[in-house]
Amino acid sequence: MKPIILHSSFLILLFLSCSPTPRAVIVDGTFLEVTSAADSLPQNAEAVAILAEYRQRVIDVQAPVLGTASCDIERGRPEGLMNNFEADVLRAAGDATDGHPVDVAIANYGGIRNLWAKGDITVGDVYRVFPFENCLALATLTGAQLTSLFQSIARAGGHPISGAALVITPDGELVTCDVQGHPIDPAASYRIATLDYLVEGNDGMDAFREATDVAIFPELTIRDLITARIQALTAAGQPVAPKLDGRITLIDLP
Repeated sequence: MKPIILHSSFLILLFLSCSPTPRAVIVDGTFLEVTSAADSLPQNAEAVAILAEYRQRVIDVQAPVLGTASCDIERGRPEGLMNNFEADVLRAAGDATDGHPVDVAIANYGGIRNLWAKGDITVGDVYRVFPFENCLALATLTGAQLTSLFQSIARAGGHPISGAALVITPDGELVTCDVQGHPIDPAASYRIATLDYLVEGNDGMDAFREATDVAIFPELTIRDLITARIQALTAAGQPVAPKLDGRITLIDLP
């Protein structure tokens, strides 16, 4: 196991007699390598007792089983099982919230931080995969803007999507794209379900900065939406079993 490296910084402030505002005059630091040798250092019994209490609380919260995974479910590029599951959940949430079906759902690859191994999925497992407080956002893009967004997804090598199909190249070129099995009309409007972080234009998705009719739902975090979907599947006697269906295809052009 690699050692943990901590950076210790020191800041010295100089107070000048003619000015009440402090300013930094020296900034210095060093790296401290934390290895197993630290395990032999004396522990503060009071701090250990406090930590033990909170550790048990965390364990109690994370332990409940929500459902089961039919296989190992992890992210991937250009397409992955976790990508597809998240995007499909986001799209369904958009449908329910907007009052009619949205056209496309888009999440981001970097927001998926772990995997679910085959077997039980616990509350803690959901937190480990989706640790951020990202929430559902809805936005409207023109077909031209949506195509630009798909081009950014192609350049990134793939992001979670639902309701669309992309063909991309290894060097990030968008070859073809469609929505709901139909070519994109550049002048038409498309309703997109996404995350609040992305609708701001982050993670290279600049096209969202031109979106209209943006609505953000802080109470609908992606983690809560994922949890509700797992619970619904469990109540129906079904495991979590996403499929790879070719929604993003990678090809080499001649």
